[in-house]
Amino acid sequence: MIYTWWKGTQLSKFYNITEEECLQHGKNLIEGGIRRNYPIKLQIQTFTLFLNGLKRRKINKQPIRRSDHTLGFHSLMALCYLKIIDIDDYNNGLFFAPKRKKD
Repeated sequence: MIYTWWKGTQLSKFYNITEEECLQHGKNLIEGGIRRNYPIKLQIQTFTLFLNGLKRRKINKQPIRRSDHTLGFHSLMALCYLKIIDIDDYNNGLFFAPKRKKD
């Protein structure tokens, strides 16, 4: 299980995905923006604004759609891929929870 964090707030959790697959999602999102002629700086600002909005909705206990959780995850991975944030950072990034042992 993977928990996503942004500025000290847990945003969401995802199951059955590896670190390599995570970074591939971010890379695909960035490459799609480049194909549409969006500059990297604009993409970084957009990802950051979206994650801030997601955090605000989480703090205010407002509903968040599944698609928003997915886009937030991809935005976070894009920022990790660009080395804007560290993937293992405590406040921004991912937490890979160990698998439970079944008794």
